[in-house]
Amino acid sequence: MSLLEVRGLTKVFNRTVRAVDDVSLTIEEGATFGLLGESGSGKSTLARLIPRLIEPTAGELYFDGRPLHNLRDHEMRAMRERIQIVFQNPFSSLNPRMTVRQLIGEPLIIFGRATGSALDARVHEMMELVGLPIEYLNRFPHEFSGGQRQRIMIARALILHPRLLILDEPTSALDVSVQAQVLNLLIDLQKRLGLTYLLITHDLSVVRYMCDQAALMYLGKIIEWGTVDQVFHTPQHPYTQALLADIPSTDPDQRMLERISLESDIFSARWNGHGCRFSPRCPAAQIGACKTSDPSLIPTQAGHRVACHLISTDSATS
Repeated sequence: MSLLEVRGLTKVFNRTVRAVDDVSLTIEEGATFGLLGESGSGKSTLARLIPRLIEPTAGELYFDGRPLHNLRDHEMRAMRERIQIVFQNPFSSLNPRMTVRQLIGEPLIIFGRATGSALDARVHEMMELVGLPIEYLNRFPHEFSGGQRQRIMIARALILHPRLLILDEPTSALDVSVQAQVLNLLIDLQKRLGLTYLLITHDLSVVRYMCDQAALMYLGKIIEWGTVDQVFHTPQHPYTQALLADIPSTDPDQRMLERISLESDIFSARWNGHGCRFSPRCPAAQIGACKTSDPSLIPTQAGHRVACHLISTDSATS
């Protein structure tokens, strides 16, 4: 059963910048969906569009079958109890003048869910859940490590008992050893609480470790989407292949992908709005359509979709 469905979601800034461009995706309840892409690909904008922290220019959103895109402000505010975000940088996301008790308990006050001793009991419960000692209640954010601050953010997000947690680069600001601790905590919480995750990251190894499905985003558009096994073991899009080819493997039985070098980077390789948005960097053999039309996602096998004219041509001739 799908918990979140996004249809044709688009966000245009300043009338010209299409930060998110006709994105559609479905996340099954209890699953972890990984959204990959370089900085500037539109991942974080998409994260804020789903709970309508910023308003979409076009498109539809459905949560547990209920449309979100046409809800009034007060109705959408109530729905945000079920959709929470853990932001990328825990230090900048926490008010430095508030204690741990205030930070974790604030959502309960905002939504009028608890006060006094009931609020304290819920805060204690959340701290225990994420592995924070109760003795930390009256400390301030600057007194904690990055991993501890991220645990505070997770506790704060969970205190309203959401069903969907959007994790926007939850480990990018952490040391490697601490990253593993936070990821294992998230896996444990998902099992215990039945959570659904949308995990946004640029780290391929995190997606491989955490996710059931994965999608690659490039300049606002999803260009490949499938199960983690499909995306990592049989990548179809040249962009996906190039990213995966740079990952060293310790598995002697894993087929090595041919090293593919990308021309320039996502910002310097300017797309003029015509043809495939990846074409200025694409190392694959080009066909005429690459320069004239932007490809749509097409299925290549069960559950696997790719937006590439080369794949379309192969599919049409096979």
